[in-house]
Amino acid sequence: MVLKMKLRNLAKKCFEGELTMPKALFWLIGITCVLAGIVYGLCAAPFTHGITIGSNNGNYDNCIWGTDEESEEDEEV
Repeated sequence: MVLKMKLRNLAKKCFEGELTMPKALFWLIGITCVLAGIVYGLCAAPFTHGITIGSNNGNYDNCIWGTDEESEEDEEV
């Protein structure tokens, strides 16, 4: 009960009067909130199709990652 009264008095002291902040601090807080939202959104979004880096235009040049089976068959023919 005593702790609750102390916290209530502290909250009243913190929020009484006018609050002024420099313009740079205002923009810094805004940019931080936007970037935190982007990071949260990327972490919370489900990756249903996986992550693809590149254009994925179908130009693979008969490249199979980790094996050379097709390249050996092409050389024999």
